[in-house]
Amino acid sequence: MIARRTPIILLALGASAAMLSGCTSGGDADFCGPLFDDTQTAATAFSPLIAGMNTEGDVQARLALVEELEPPTPELADDLKAWEGYLEVAVDAIGDDPTALMTAYDDDVKASGEALFEYYTGTCLQ
Repeated sequence: MIARRTPIILLALGASAAMLSGCTSGGDADFCGPLFDDTQTAATAFSPLIAGMNTEGDVQARLALVEELEPPTPELADDLKAWEGYLEVAVDAIGDDPTALMTAYDDDVKASGEALFEYYTGTCLQ
């Protein structure tokens, strides 16, 4: 009885591993891979920062993660660059200049963060 179940269990484990690896084995590995390596930071990587709630350490962690990412599509290359620019401003502004932080989060940066988040949740986490 146990011998008959073993192949089924191994097949299920293999399928689970394939699902969990998601896009890290496909063409999105350069984008999804670093996000899977640091899921805690990835969960907020594309969310706006809030002065008084986020620390310089939070910003540095997000920036370091985003700097590891390769654009998954040509369309998202500009979004990734814009988001990285926002985080670079935020590193200096988060503790000292909340106005600069809010100004840096303009409509273009907001749209970039949303597009990257949608790709992350719609592709990497599927």
